[in-house]
Amino acid sequence: MAAAFGLALAFIVCASPARAVQFRLLAWGTYDLNLQFQAGKAPQELAVFPRSFSTTYESAENSIVLFKMVEVDGKPQRQTACTITVPPEIQQALVILVPGDDAKVTSRKVLPNSQGQVSKEAAMVYDCVVLDNSPAAHPAGTIEFRNFSRLPIAINIASRQLTLPPRDKTQVPITEGVKRMPFRAAAQLENGDWRLLSSTPLPISGAGRILVILRDRPEKSNRADEPNIAIVQLFDWAPPAPPPEPAGTSTPLVYSR
Repeated sequence: MAAAFGLALAFIVCASPARAVQFRLLAWGTYDLNLQFQAGKAPQELAVFPRSFSTTYESAENSIVLFKMVEVDGKPQRQTACTITVPPEIQQALVILVPGDDAKVTSRKVLPNSQGQVSKEAAMVYDCVVLDNSPAAHPAGTIEFRNFSRLPIAINIASRQLTLPPRDKTQVPITEGVKRMPFRAAAQLENGDWRLLSSTPLPISGAGRILVILRDRPEKSNRADEPNIAIVQLFDWAPPAPPPEPAGTSTPLVYSR
């Protein structure tokens, strides 16, 4: 080939836009109506409850900062309540907000939300637990048990028997066509004894999914020989899968002489 002309190759690839992160919130203790996060150009108010999921929110970033509007020297000011970091592999998250250490907060005078409400018992600062809330991670037609307590939990659900160590989880299928499933749970105390937590059947509604959280109660028990564990049952419809990521586009090859 003649070398009279030099060829320079320029290849430019346009990056695909980042996919938005969908997230829902669940309170560990009391409800909180005074949290907000920056949704695009405007802040969005959040409502968080301990026994029901929040609505689904969306963020363009994997790092989500929740804040409260407080009064400092007579002026409104944002005060960070929690910074949520969603792992990049999770696109649909369930975030459990756990009361944290609020010793260093600037102000405790929370301003009312747009409805004039203030959740006076709510925490000022939160830690968080981020769970994969996608249909792939927790399919419809299943019950997911998560043991957030400090004790091992034995579970008898329908004809299945299993033991969940602290911080462990498991899933079992929902029996088709039933309205209630037999359920028993017991906790193992530090001395090795087992104590019954519940023998109440789990209600089943439709073809959704159920999340059962076993957690230590925030208040202390009056009896050291009794497990101080709450069982939180949450019925849920699996969210639709997020849309596929848009395909990246590229410019044609550009040659210059």
